[in-house]
Amino acid sequence: MIHKIERLAAIGKFHDYTATGNVTFNKLTLFYADNGIGKTTLTSVIRSMANGDINVISRRKTTGSTLQQAARIVQRVSGADTTHTFRLTGWSNPFPHIEIFDTHFVSENIFSGFDFSEDHKKQLYQFVIGAQGVAIQQQIEQNKQAKTTTRQVIDNIVGQIVQQVGNNLTAEMLNAFLALQQNVNITQAITDAEINLTNARANNIIQALRLPGTIPTIHTGINFDQIIADLQHTTQTISDSALEKLFRDHCSDLSKNAISYPENWLRTGFNYIKSKETDTELACPFCKEKFDLNSDIFTAYIQKFNDELNALITRLQNHSETVSGFNLEAIIQSIENILQTNSDAFTAWTTHLPTTVQTPSTVIFSNTQQLHVQFNAVIEAIRQKQQNPSLPVDPLPLTEFQTSGQTVNSNIADYNTEVNLYNTSINSFKAAIQGIPQAQNEVDRLKRNEKRFDTAIVALCTQYQNEKQNLRTLDAAYPILVQQQEAAAATFFTTYRDTINHYLTNIFKTPFRIDNVVHIPPLGRGTQSRMGYTLTINGQQISFNPADNHNAKDSLSDGDKSTLALAFFLAKLDVDPNKADKIVVFDDPLSSFDRNRRLYTVRILTDLLRGVKQVVVLSHNEHFLHEIYKGIAAAEKKTLHIVENFTTKASSIAELDLDALVRVDYFKHLDELQTFLTAPDITKKEEILGKIRNILEACLRFRFYRQINGNSKTLGSIITDVDNSGINFRDANRADVLGALRLLNGVSAKPHHGEPTPDYNVLGIDPTTITVTELANCVQDALNLIDTRI
Repeated sequence: MIHKIERLAAIGKFHDYTATGNVTFNKLTLFYADNGIGKTTLTSVIRSMANGDINVISRRKTTGSTLQQAARIVQRVSGADTTHTFRLTGWSNPFPHIEIFDTHFVSENIFSGFDFSEDHKKQLYQFVIGAQGVAIQQQIEQNKQAKTTTRQVIDNIVGQIVQQVGNNLTAEMLNAFLALQQNVNITQAITDAEINLTNARANNIIQALRLPGTIPTIHTGINFDQIIADLQHTTQTISDSALEKLFRDHCSDLSKNAISYPENWLRTGFNYIKSKETDTELACPFCKEKFDLNSDIFTAYIQKFNDELNALITRLQNHSETVSGFNLEAIIQSIENILQTNSDAFTAWTTHLPTTVQTPSTVIFSNTQQLHVQFNAVIEAIRQKQQNPSLPVDPLPLTEFQTSGQTVNSNIADYNTEVNLYNTSINSFKAAIQGIPQAQNEVDRLKRNEKRFDTAIVALCTQYQNEKQNLRTLDAAYPILVQQQEAAAATFFTTYRDTINHYLTNIFKTPFRIDNVVHIPPLGRGTQSRMGYTLTINGQQISFNPADNHNAKDSLSDGDKSTLALAFFLAKLDVDPNKADKIVVFDDPLSSFDRNRRLYTVRILTDLLRGVKQVVVLSHNEHFLHEIYKGIAAAEKKTLHIVENFTTKASSIAELDLDALVRVDYFKHLDELQTFLTAPDITKKEEILGKIRNILEACLRFRFYRQINGNSKTLGSIITDVDNSGINFRDANRADVLGALRLLNGVSAKPHHGEPTPDYNVLGIDPTTITVTELANCVQDALNLIDTRI
């Protein structure tokens, strides 16, 4: 349900309204307000919230307001609130299931069809087939009109494109031209194509250019692992090595002489001898044979030790020769020469190759000076070892130089890979060099492509494509719309006709019905369907030709039209599957209704409340509202009042005691007017003029109830009814009484819903410039009319 209207800013009479007090809605919410102070505006805000049309509100911008238009309405569902906020961009949340009956509904669905020209019969068709049919008919009309306009626009656009693009573009080439894909690098592409053209012209020179070469991997010939191992040899490692070899030889000899587990024998004996190394005399722990340094075993050990040491010295000499034979400087220079030669080749090729071909960029040497330092450190390490083979030398220079060499070779491999890719690109490029005519055509094509996406051409092409798509869409939609139109017409009259006639006959007790519906589609270049049907009154068919007897224009009153509109609206609700979820808003539903139809309407709205979620009724007729109000439980109803600040002319919403309003207004206004005469105050002008109008209207309605047309709802129409009835007043000067009434009506009138503004020059009093004396005289005249003249 709608729970509260919290905020309305710069919308019609609601200049800057923020809810205060108890102004929440209920299942039945009744709004009382004089004409012209905000009922229609409030209904328009709710309509905008329901259908999302922001123009409904934007068209009602408060004159002279500097505020931004805003609205905030709270929806409550099962105790949870959802806020619907309006800003210039629209509503924050949708609010579905709202149906509104007001003059807008009537003018769109009913009254437009009762002038009964052929054009109005087309409008009447829209009413008969309902909201869906109205939308379909409007689409059909728009479809045919749009197709004609679209074809003209397309022809004009084609001419502009051909003229502005030039470059031999013709209308026949337009589709291919439009299909071109945008190349974000078109400028570069044109540059490349022009380079290709230049290359085509320079093909002979290109074919003669040399390819960059690769760099051979560096092979030092240095056994880094062996050198590192040799640098770490000491007397102890040489001794251990000699012993190890001697141990293996003896193990072999023992095995050959059938000794089992010779390793155990030797290890036991060795450990024994080692434990006795301080003794002066040594003997074998097994055979007890004595031995000394001249024993074979010692002689063999010394021989093995010397062999190991001499082998180390030999290897160190070989290492020194190998390292000295590696010409680092020559290798570096050779590589630098290749790099320079390739650099020259790259420069020559760059002039011709596409920019996408990457020039090799790997750096071979990060620091040649460091390489020299590391290499010299290797030489120095070997020299130190040669000077004293029995002492270890730190192998770090070897590992550093080895790592640097590996890094250089890795860089060479990467560089060579890049060179090979570069040469592959060159070979592909050379093979792809076009002939001069072909290259020239490609330059032209790309320049046309570039032109395709100039801002002005893009706009034209987009417009052309949109118009073509629009035309295709319109062509495809037309037969579907016609089918939908036929189905909508049939659906309406099988679904709604009986329900509408039920309201017309059984509820409102009218003598007219709708029968014999025929759909007449548009003919030729026509765009609108018409509805052939019969309207009967008391069984008598009514003609739509104003020249005929019993024609509809003369046979249907404004009240009949309003009744027909309300019947259609109620019938639509009755067959709506979502009726229980509906919030139904009525804005002055009593337009042109007589007393009986007002009573029927009260009963209908009371009954309707039980079948929908919420009913909101806005009216200037407090008695009508009270009739609805008094039949509803207190927990389900709420009465509110749209109040105008007579100084600021701004409206707001306030709580209303409807019982008190109906019961005492007439007498209260009489007292307030009498009080005003004792202390006239021009700032109360608007309030006083309103009270003059109210007491005169109430007095005339009471005194001449039978003579006043039930459809008369304004003081002016009541005065006209009284004048036409010929009744006599207490004052014998009837014309003077009527003149006084018309003067007060004109001065106090607030034109509403299209009524003309009175001619204040003829009246003799202008309410915008009225003086306090003139206002007091108006009050006195009104009281005199009520007391002695009417």
